[in-house]
Amino acid sequence: MNNDPAASAKPVRTAVAVWLALATFCTLEVLLTWFEQAKIRRALVDSGIVPETAVDEFLNNVLWQKTVFQLGFAVVYIVLALFLRRGLAWTRVALIAVSVFHVFLLLSGGSFNVVLVLILVLVTGALMLTWRQPTTDWLASVRDQR
Repeated sequence: MNNDPAASAKPVRTAVAVWLALATFCTLEVLLTWFEQAKIRRALVDSGIVPETAVDEFLNNVLWQKTVFQLGFAVVYIVLALFLRRGLAWTRVALIAVSVFHVFLLLSGGSFNVVLVLILVLVTGALMLTWRQPTTDWLASVRDQR
């Protein structure tokens, strides 16, 4: 194990950065969806999925659900990433649980799109970095110092 605290914390900083990137992506994806509201409305009307008289109410409900869902996960990812950076090892298990639940809910929505692929890539990368041996070593050294 490296005795230089700055060097030994690098794997954790990298993992935290990827978790924060995931939170940022979730937030930006919600913002872009709101900006694309007119386009989505037009697609709903054209496809006939929702009766034209109910499109506005349907779209509003879906957008708010998506906003609460994605921003909720973004906040949880940020909080857990910051706890990980402070050296709390239990956050790794919490991050697994939250990210698996997040992906499960996205997959249960029935659509497989670019957003889902990017979230899967970020979650996979973040989990791999979070559970690497250098991260485990750093967390053990922090625990020993307490």
